[in-house]
Amino acid sequence: MRIALLILAYIAAFLAGCRMLRGKEKKRHRLGFGLILLWCVYLNLCGITNTPHLSISSPYIAYFQPVGRMIIKWLGG
Repeated sequence: MRIALLILAYIAAFLAGCRMLRGKEKKRHRLGFGLILLWCVYLNLCGITNTPHLSISSPYIAYFQPVGRMIIKWLGG
């Protein structure tokens, strides 16, 4: 039930936002707005269901943190 309400709220936000977007490039702006809302829905659903998800920090956690630890060990830290 909680997931259905969340999705309905995002659909309502998308429709309200699309009505506000005007101008020559409104189709492109609506696409961008829709993609941002889809990303938000994805993160919210993953948070509700406690499933692992990709985020902006995923590459940092997967690749750069281990390399940083190796460099610190290599330098004697």
